[in-house]
Amino acid sequence: MGIVMKLEVCIEGVSAIVRAELNETLKCLQDDLKRRKKGNSIAIFHMDKDEDVAELQRHIDAMKLVLRYYGEV
Repeated sequence: MGIVMKLEVCIEGVSAIVRAELNETLKCLQDDLKRRKKGNSIAIFHMDKDEDVAELQRHIDAMKLVLRYYGEV
């Protein structure tokens, strides 16, 4: 049987982890968008390039909205 550990994290710590992960996801989406626009990437959401670019932009906008909630953007 494995070792069980209990870890207590304050809410500020949890928020910092969430913000860091959201920022990393936003960066990845923005990088994917740049590559897709240049034609240097495979389809992410749609095979059609224009649809894919639009969907990536919607995800980026949504991520920024969530980050604003956390006071990041």
